[in-house]
Amino acid sequence: NHLIYVDAGNASGQQVREAFEKMDFGDKETVALVAGGHTFGKCHTSRSGFEGKWTHTPTQWSNSYLENLLNLDWTLVDSPGGNGKKQYNESSGLMMLVADFNMKEDAIYRGFMEEYVSDGGVQLKADFGRAWEKLMNRDMGNKPCLGEEVEAPEPAVDYDDVKAAVKAMLRNDTRDTDFNHYGPLFVRFAWHCAGTFRSTDYRGGCDGARILHAPEKDWPDNDGLVVGDGEPQEELAQALLQPIKNSFGAGLSWADLIIIAGTAALEDMGGREVRVCPGRSDATAEEAAVGSMYLDPTIYLNPEFANASDLKKSMSIMGFTAKEMTVLNGGGHAIGKAHASKSGFEGPWTHEPTTLSNEFFKVLWNNDWVETLSPMNRTQFTDKATGTLMMLHTDLEFKTDPEFKSFVEQYKEDNALFLADFAAAWEKLINADRFGCLLEGEGGDEEEELAAGGARELSAAGLGGALAALVAAMVAV
Repeated sequence: NHLIYVDAGNASGQQVREAFEKMDFGDKETVALVAGGHTFGKCHTSRSGFEGKWTHTPTQWSNSYLENLLNLDWTLVDSPGGNGKKQYNESSGLMMLVADFNMKEDAIYRGFMEEYVSDGGVQLKADFGRAWEKLMNRDMGNKPCLGEEVEAPEPAVDYDDVKAAVKAMLRNDTRDTDFNHYGPLFVRFAWHCAGTFRSTDYRGGCDGARILHAPEKDWPDNDGLVVGDGEPQEELAQALLQPIKNSFGAGLSWADLIIIAGTAALEDMGGREVRVCPGRSDATAEEAAVGSMYLDPTIYLNPEFANASDLKKSMSIMGFTAKEMTVLNGGGHAIGKAHASKSGFEGPWTHEPTTLSNEFFKVLWNNDWVETLSPMNRTQFTDKATGTLMMLHTDLEFKTDPEFKSFVEQYKEDNALFLADFAAAWEKLINADRFGCLLEGEGGDEEEELAAGGARELSAAGLGGALAALVAAMVAV
């Protein structure tokens, strides 16, 4: 938004509220920020089109902005800039913006303004300080400030034992919905937990295991993980992992277990070992409600309609390169299947849905795809040769877009390259919100893990976001 916040010469109180809500600021914080900001300085016609100062002491902290706004007589006039903009003037030479005045007319904002005026501005100064600190650090999310010493957590469990426990149960699946293997379900659980991370503001990710609580557990894209639509409770991902959580006790966080389960499943299905950076903690329901409040509940783009341009725009927010997007989508759709009861789409992508390999790219490249409707009347594509496999519209974008296509051509010819690059991209996805692996030595030597194929290239791209649209993909699993 080139206006950054709102049109100060026209905005209503509600428009101010909506703008600041997007930045995670409540009504009281908004009043404190505006009041503090307009305590200092002035407007300049040459810059904003408005002219004048809000207080008579524009280089000193005071409560004058709110006192003036609430108590003086204001007249709506044309701004000196002669550009059709309006502002409010007062006889002693002060000014107010239309947005200032309209905030005063908003009942909720006015209540906080009167509260700040009543104590002479003592509370305003404190609240402005906290709101300013939040504003300045908004793009840091939970990332530690530079120089802050973060104590490495002491491992309370043997994470190799946790991984072994997960692997021991993967093939005990008696369901036929996922080819008698819990792997695809656990990968989806980890992917959706980590996949909310945004490299733009460092929010989201699996640290905190907020996926176990509202609002994330109730997002439609997360159906079958914690909350099931008509599924037996014992078949949900969380319920299946509960015995392992009980066995290891409080020393094993749900956040770590979810990530380890997905990673162990990938290894069991043929993937390479990756570092999981354990030490995550679990949020309370109250903390999760706040932490997930401004995350995107749709997680992915609409796989019926999103195009390559949409995927790349989302990619820029999530922090993944086009190559990483390609390998993650191909790996995620090499295993498991889409379920009409969850996503509205139906069918497997490959003939070997419990093996992680480059088969997705081979199937995508070597087949002609016929548009059809799923049992829930959603558009998908079926292979012309056998009619047993499916692709989403977003999958086909990787075959037709020139940039994505170049990577598809590489991966369909080289399974070793695919496995190396997928391991690096998966490691980046699950650890994006860890900001450094504090438990050194967990999960093997990084240099060895990243040596093969293009893995080091992918890792060098730095911490980034999780998948969002890039796997319009896994919404269907």
